[in-house]
Amino acid sequence: MRLEIPIQEVQEFLSNNYQLDIDLKNIATDKIQATYIDSLVLILKGFNKDEILFNYESDGLVNLAAKITHYFLERKLEEFPIEWNPGTREIIIKLRSIPALNEFQRHIEISKLHFTEDKILLLMFARDKNKIA
Repeated sequence: MRLEIPIQEVQEFLSNNYQLDIDLKNIATDKIQATYIDSLVLILKGFNKDEILFNYESDGLVNLAAKITHYFLERKLEEFPIEWNPGTREIIIKLRSIPALNEFQRHIEISKLHFTEDKILLLMFARDKNKIA
């Protein structure tokens, strides 16, 4: 199964559900630029059935800006399905914590994820009915 999600829809979802206006821009198949107060290039490092893992590289100035952004977002992040650790430069999106995806994920599993043009491309397969968690 193939699912293409326009990046614009992800931005609208974040704005409507979490009052968080983040600009997202695809820059490579495994990289997306996220801009809020400052901008970071998120590098896709992996995923499993419940989480998508990104990290970002930064020099001293960008790292300081990321820590400042994290400070301003800390309260919003408590309600957001994400863990952001500025010390390890990792961002984990917790898919099971997104109510709109929870039931869907009981039946499918992501087998591939990458960014293409202005879309997020997910390749998925149906879970074995006997192993649905």
